[in-house]
Amino acid sequence: MAVTVYSLLSRRYLQVHWERGLLIVASIALGVATLISARILNRCIEIAAQDTTTPIDAAALYVSNGEAGVLRQLVREIRAARIPGLKAVEPLVYDRVTLPDLDNRSAVLLGAEVSSQILQSDNPLKVQVTPLAQLPRWQLLPILSAIQEGDFARAAELWDRLPGRLVVVSRSIYDALVRSGLQGKPLRLRHALRDVDCLVVGVVDFAPDSPLGSLGKNLIGMSVGQAARVVRPVPPAAALGGPLLEYAVEQNWTEKVNRIDLYLEPQADIETVGRLVNAVVAGRAAVRTPDAQRQSTQEVVGGLQLAFYICALGSMIVGLFLVYNAMVVTVAERQPDIGILRALGATRWQIVGLFTIMASLLGLLGAVVGIPLGILLAEMALWQFRDELASMFLNPEIQPERLDSRQAVWAVATGVVVAVLAAFLPALQAANDDPARAARRGLQRRTRLWKLLHYATCLLFIGGGLAAIALRHHLPSTRTGSIGGMAILLVGLLLAAPLIVQFLVPVLRPVVQVCCPFVVRLAFDNLARAPSRTGVVLGALAAGVALMFQTAGVGRSNEEPVIAWIDQVVQADYFVFNGNMMSANTSNSPMSAEVVEELRQLPGVDHVMAIRYSRPEYNGTIVYLLAVDAVDYVRATRERVPVGLPDLEKFLDLPGTNDVLVSENFARRHRVQVGDTITLPGPNGPLHFRMIGTVRDYSWSRGTVFLDRRRYAELFGDHLVDMCHVFLRPDAQGQQLGQLHLQNYAQSRGLFVTDRHSLRHFLTDLIQRLYLFAYAQQVVVGIVAALGVVTALLISVLQRRRELGLLLAVGATPLQVLLSVLAEALLLGVFGSLIGFLVGLPLEWYILHVIMVEESGFVFDIVVPWRQAGGIAAVAIGSAALAGLWPAWRAVRTRIPEVLQYE
Repeated sequence: MAVTVYSLLSRRYLQVHWERGLLIVASIALGVATLISARILNRCIEIAAQDTTTPIDAAALYVSNGEAGVLRQLVREIRAARIPGLKAVEPLVYDRVTLPDLDNRSAVLLGAEVSSQILQSDNPLKVQVTPLAQLPRWQLLPILSAIQEGDFARAAELWDRLPGRLVVVSRSIYDALVRSGLQGKPLRLRHALRDVDCLVVGVVDFAPDSPLGSLGKNLIGMSVGQAARVVRPVPPAAALGGPLLEYAVEQNWTEKVNRIDLYLEPQADIETVGRLVNAVVAGRAAVRTPDAQRQSTQEVVGGLQLAFYICALGSMIVGLFLVYNAMVVTVAERQPDIGILRALGATRWQIVGLFTIMASLLGLLGAVVGIPLGILLAEMALWQFRDELASMFLNPEIQPERLDSRQAVWAVATGVVVAVLAAFLPALQAANDDPARAARRGLQRRTRLWKLLHYATCLLFIGGGLAAIALRHHLPSTRTGSIGGMAILLVGLLLAAPLIVQFLVPVLRPVVQVCCPFVVRLAFDNLARAPSRTGVVLGALAAGVALMFQTAGVGRSNEEPVIAWIDQVVQADYFVFNGNMMSANTSNSPMSAEVVEELRQLPGVDHVMAIRYSRPEYNGTIVYLLAVDAVDYVRATRERVPVGLPDLEKFLDLPGTNDVLVSENFARRHRVQVGDTITLPGPNGPLHFRMIGTVRDYSWSRGTVFLDRRRYAELFGDHLVDMCHVFLRPDAQGQQLGQLHLQNYAQSRGLFVTDRHSLRHFLTDLIQRLYLFAYAQQVVVGIVAALGVVTALLISVLQRRRELGLLLAVGATPLQVLLSVLAEALLLGVFGSLIGFLVGLPLEWYILHVIMVEESGFVFDIVVPWRQAGGIAAVAIGSAALAGLWPAWRAVRTRIPEVLQYE
């Protein structure tokens, strides 16, 4: 019996009115697609960021100092302490290198001790090394002997002393060598413009669950000691003294590694071991758990991930309300059938069950369609920013994460739940109607109980959102209150849209009656009679307009001051760096310090200011440390911008001291003042700096610290540079001569050089593309909202069939009827745009002055995007008009005898 009733009420209905089911499927599919794309993008960014800070995540504890590195001698001290429960102590070195003989392909150089990390069959990295025929066995005999005797420490020391650098490479790199005819020849690595020849002695294959799986296509493995000498070249003075002096300094230079991994026995207590290791390192490094190691990285990318999820959540919320609207249409059209079924004895819950089953099946279909669409959206987004992401992170391969079965089930369940929730209330209302009234045609009015429930729900969401925002500092996470509260508040405003319509109708009615033609007045009266129907769609349209308006406003408010700041501080004629423009503000593609002196000697060059980027941890997050040639920066910039840079002279106080300047957002976010001490991790322990002032800087959302580069090299033992600002002589001859010699020099050293205009254009274009991606996500919300206009007007035509029939009967032309329905669509677009702007402006203020200040410390003035607002309004109104064409055509085809029959 239930199957027969379902077939009557659902399947056959959808066969006749297939477009109704299509609207529901499309709304759910678009919402699920945004969720899936947000999930994939967030996982890609998270994995890439974690691979940069923690490329191997297999140990129980880590000894690290961020990018400053850890003294390798701590490995010997920790092993000598013989701490109970500590199974293995493994130093690691990792950095990005390029392979000049393979089209400058980027790869990750990983230095590990040969003892347990590579050669043991049960190594924790889950890798298998296949030796090659050219393996120099006579050099490896002492090492193999030490391994057989179980003396892994001696094996590692012997390996480091090998005269040649022996490496193992991932299978894809080895295959590339074979295709290029370089098999058996030395493999040339390039780091900081320094070429190192290596002999490939093995090929590495990775287990599916290997911690190195994400680096598998671009990995080069080397002894930890040899890798440390590759990525940390000797000071420039040693290199200038000739090969013998350079070799002597290299052999006696204090070695540093990126971090030390600690592996524990199965029954060891991690807190006890951590405390004992911390006593050994004695403040020279930090002992951290994997969760703490990941937390600082996650804190940086968390804001971006949350933004993706907010856009996806907005699409799902709008989709929920529009599925609700579509179900209202279905229930309204089937009310006579519902009344007959109720009169024949069907229970209320059977009626509810029939409609929720139909909604769940449509939701299931929409979710299944949304999964591949979401994967496609993520692929398109990653393709748009692939080069930038590859330059920012250690691993150049940024691949979309495969959607596993658990995530697919989660997405499908989300789509089904949204559809069922949207269908439940209309079905419950229909099931509770009096059978005699339900058997009549026409949509029934809501009872007082439903109205009171609506008011209470609106107050609950709006009050809950405001409370979460007000109490955000008392919640476990401030983001939960600031962003979660905003989302709850928006849902409450969306629910309250019918009440907003009821308020606007009496205000606008006199103007409409006086200024508008007949068809518009007719459409306005119809909107006024059904605020509960039109309010939901107006809320959906307003949500889309508000999100796009606030994105445009936030983008303009950020873009204008940032571009003005770039125009002020980027004054050099040319910029020289290793890699591309995106890698210029990272430490992934450094240059040797000799480049700075060589550039200064070029004819036509007036000043050269070098920058070294570093990313230490401060207050549990990653900040930027910019080491700059302070005096050269001030002198060169002062000549270009004699007035307008009040912070410039502060840099003259940095050379020869431990004084630092910090960005304004650093001071605001970390609550530091002039005279305070800032402690950053150094290679030999914490380093203390005195803050002497603030400067305006937009380099990093977590804050920037400025230090003189010479002092940085002394304290951190890092003599590399990442970018050189080259100022040419101002006269025409100097400009021409300097440009010619600079281009020739960059070409001879394999460096990238660009001028001021190109760099400014690149940075501006990058900012605009970031916001363009945000627009793309919100276009999905707009599409879902446009589908809502279709459902709202279908309800309107359904409600007004008798009225439209009477109009046609008394002489109204089909064109007038069509125009009245289109006018209703236009009014929906106009009202939705107005409400969207009214909501979007305070939303922009809230994001700029609350969320952005708490997340980054940046303070921007509100810029109202009038031009973009006009475009958004035109798109919203145009979309509403286009969405009204189909219902308008349905209205014109109304048959007069059918609608005038007795009801």
